[in-house]
Amino acid sequence: MTTSSIAGVARRRAILDAALTVYLKNGVAGTTVEVLHRASGASVGSIYHFFGSKEGVAAELYIEILRDYFDTYLAALQGNSSARGGIEGSVRTHLEWVAANELRARYLFHCREYEIIEESRPAITAMNEHFYGEASAWLQPHVEKGRIKPLPPRLCQALWMGPCVEYARLWLARSAEFDMLGAAPLLGQAAWNAVQV
Repeated sequence: MTTSSIAGVARRRAILDAALTVYLKNGVAGTTVEVLHRASGASVGSIYHFFGSKEGVAAELYIEILRDYFDTYLAALQGNSSARGGIEGSVRTHLEWVAANELRARYLFHCREYEIIEESRPAITAMNEHFYGEASAWLQPHVEKGRIKPLPPRLCQALWMGPCVEYARLWLARSAEFDMLGAAPLLGQAAWNAVQV
């Protein structure tokens, strides 16, 4: 990698890192390219060069975070050969990822501005299809062997992930501190109870 390309990667990263903080504070609509320039230290030209617009920055940030979350989740799921281990492990992984990536999780789960969704819709759709395809491929053998209820895959995943996703949302929006990770065993057990035969 050349010196200029390394500098370009660093500038791009600085823009995305600054955008996370700025967008969480002001929203996409309430942020200007000038604000991104001041927060990141990157030139206005660099912002347009790398992302095309402030909406482009927001969309790329969203896609990057979603990809990291999906990759982490699928690694935990696919790293377990047992049905129960995969279900409980994915619940624990979700909670751990949120706790370790609080600002990124806030952006991913709470930021639903039209600008982000529209700009990144094709990429989000493709990533969702890949994610659910991989999760369903892990799920199917366990269904066939009578370990997990024969439900439509997305319904099955909603049953096991719904409570932990909601609990993590409450933690992100908390007005008082509570131990989200301490709930992982109970939420994992509830997830397994919801889908086991």
